[in-house]
Formats: sequence, C-alpha cells, structure tokens
Amino acid sequence: MKELSLYTGIGGGVLGTKLLGWRTIGYVEINDYCQKIITQRIKDGILDKAPIFSDIQVFINEGYAEAYKGMVDIITAGFPCQPFSVAGKQQGEKDHRNMWFETWECIRIIRPRYVFLENVPNLLTHKYVQRIFGDLVEGGYCMQWRCLSAAEVGAPHFRNRIWIIGFNSDCSHASRKGKSQQENIQTPERKTKEIIQNRYGWKPELDTIDVAQRFHSYDGALRILYGIPNRMDRTKALGNGQVPKVVQTVWKLANIQKQLL
Repeated sequence: MKELSLYTGIGGGVLGTKLLGWRTIGYVEINDYCQKIITQRIKDGILDKAPIFSDIQVFINEGYAEAYKGMVDIITAGFPCQPFSVAGKQQGEKDHRNMWFETWECIRIIRPRYVFLENVPNLLTHKYVQRIFGDLVEGGYCMQWRCLSAAEVGAPHFRNRIWIIGFNSDCSHASRKGKSQQENIQTPERKTKEIIQNRYGWKPELDTIDVAQRFHSYDGALRILYGIPNRMDRTKALGNGQVPKVVQTVWKLANIQKQLL
C-alpha cells in the first residue's frame, strides 16, 4: 500500500509499516532534528525516498494535500497527544497543540481508503474523542480501535497507546467529501452511543506479559544520556516515537481484510 505519513517523527511508525511491506510516498514532520533523521535514513536506504514536508498547515493550504488525492491508500498519523495526556491539562480542542483539525483536513481532502491513527489511551476518556470518531464516521469510515503497549510485543518498557483504524469497503466513499473543518466546528457534540454503534472491536492473541519483568530488564539505563550529541533532541524524539513492532502487530490483529470481504 502507498502511505502518506503525518507527524512522522524519527520514523518509528514508518519502520513498522515497512515490516508490512508498505511504501511511503510522503512525510510530514515539523521538527528540524526529526527531519534530519528521516533524510539520513532515506540516504541509508532504510526509508523510502519521498518528499518531506515541514508544516502540515502549509501542506494543506498550499495545495500539497490536494496533489496527493488519488495517490494514497492509507494515511498514518500519530497526532500530538499533549492535549489529551494525563500528564497535561487535557484541554483538547482548546490546546494550541491539538492538530486533529489538520489531520482530519488531510483525510477529508485526500480520501484514502484507510486511516491508521495513534495517540495516548486517555483519549478514550476525553470528551473530544466524540469529535474525532464523529468526523471519521461522517466521512464514511468504519472503525476499529484498541490499546496495545510496547511491553505486549516484548519491549522492555510499557508505552501504552490507543490505535485507531478507519476503513471503508466501498470505493465510492471517495465521493463523500465529509464536512470541512469550519462546518464541523459548528456541529453539536455527538452522543457516545452513536459513535459506539459504528465501531468494530477486536481482541489480541498475545501471551500474558509480565510488565514488572520488562521494567526490571531496563536496569542500569540512564535517562539523561550524558555525553551524547543532540541529547535533548534525541531524548524528545525517542519519547515521542512509535515502536515498529507494535505498529505491525496492531495492523495484523485488526485483520482488516476480513472486514472488507
């Protein structure tokens, strides 16, 4: 599948989709340090050669999103989690870092068959999740979602995340443009019951994970990373990154192809 990656970071999510055999045809990432990592990984032959766009608002407003229409099978997006994280103020749409508006605009304009989204699990308890699920439903997408942590695939840390997959089995959905960002702002808050009726859940087939043992295996690791170049940039980028094996596992557990038969 041809993938457009939004909020690419240092490419952890893209490495996961490469395990699935997908091809990336565009990256959108605003952080300078992360852009350098993506560029170097492209030169190394690890990531696919494709344009890197620095600002998602420019990507939309200057017509680049429109140019990708008809070219993209799936949009992947780990949109910023700070507005919904338990570590923050949970201001949702009032937080200037909330980028769901821009994420949805890209989906609405490009009309991929699939969307693959990632965020913090607390998103499910935040009232703003009704807006997110509502936009997807009105845009013609059915959904699956679940939480999966890095520990559940054997990583030595927890990093629990919610993963949302939107799909449509009818290719004619491309003619359904959905509502624009401005129109949706005026839309009354949707009821959770209506959203749940449009949901498809799925359960993992993973062995029980001893989380305490995973944390213990991190014994001796230094969070500060003394003496390493670009220490602050590296720490921030790694903290925001996705674990490739989790990305691959979530997609396989969802078993999307069966839903489309």
